[in-house]
Amino acid sequence: MPTKDIPSAQSKSVPLSRLDTTDDTFRITTRTSVDDLLASLRHDGMLNPPLVIGKASVFTIVSGFRRIAACQKLGREDIPVRVLHPDIGPLKCLRIAIADNTCQRPLNLIETSRALQKLSGCLGTGKRLAESASILGLPSNLSIINKIKDLCLFPQIIQDAILSDAISLSTAVDLKKLPPDCAVAFAQLFGEFKLSLNKQREILTLVKEIARRDSISEQKVMEDRQLQDIIIDQDLDRGQKVRELRAYLRQRRFPQIVKAEAIFENQRKQLNLGNDFKLTPPKDFESTTYTLNMSFSSIAQLKALHTKLDRMIKHPSLKKIIECKDN
Repeated sequence: MPTKDIPSAQSKSVPLSRLDTTDDTFRITTRTSVDDLLASLRHDGMLNPPLVIGKASVFTIVSGFRRIAACQKLGREDIPVRVLHPDIGPLKCLRIAIADNTCQRPLNLIETSRALQKLSGCLGTGKRLAESASILGLPSNLSIINKIKDLCLFPQIIQDAILSDAISLSTAVDLKKLPPDCAVAFAQLFGEFKLSLNKQREILTLVKEIARRDSISEQKVMEDRQLQDIIIDQDLDRGQKVRELRAYLRQRRFPQIVKAEAIFENQRKQLNLGNDFKLTPPKDFESTTYTLNMSFSSIAQLKALHTKLDRMIKHPSLKKIIECKDN
């Protein structure tokens, strides 16, 4: 943001020691690396001085946290800054900080959350917040705002998972409803196994439903010994662990359905259907209607399949399938 656009900003050089780098009141950026700034600062100097505001004997940083950190890394003692008038209130400083960041690049999800969270502290969570967010290029729909603004309050491990795209926004919203330790456990699991959104939803749903049915916490489900043994099994690769983890949770959630599926698969194999027939059971075995598809390319092949179909109808395994009986 150019100096001329900042009201009452006075350019001056101040000792780095007078800048309070621990005060994150107006910090929006999640970026901590400064290596990309070092060469420019060495050769061209500070082209866009940070914005600060006076506070007793030190200055509070409004924007330019990374530029200041880069100067510290270069061993500078003094730094050019733009000092805002002390009468400028915190809301104006915050708007300046957000605008300074959004003018440089699009904000990531956590930065957007920080901006909205800080704005809500000044404006509440209603119409004024939505209007201010819209002016600053942030999401202005209150439903979206409410989904995003608390993400920056998550434990850091979950924020990191969001930033690395290991956790989607919809998954993060679901994690907000869980106790912090349980949310962290899910974040670690999703981050380690690089699960797709659908698999994240599946596992979350299964764990929640198991917890609700058994009147235990989601954390208790996650701490289950058999589940943890799958996660730490050194003989399984990541894909195998994910398959076994999903299978275990599904078996625990739907034991009768999983048992029926196992019986069905065992009997279907004994039918020796080959590639010409495809026998499909009813969804979740909630009805008694099965589907049989045949593939053929000639009358002669169809006649052969007719003979094979007659044998299959008389096969005892088909009767066991239809009657849902085991061996």
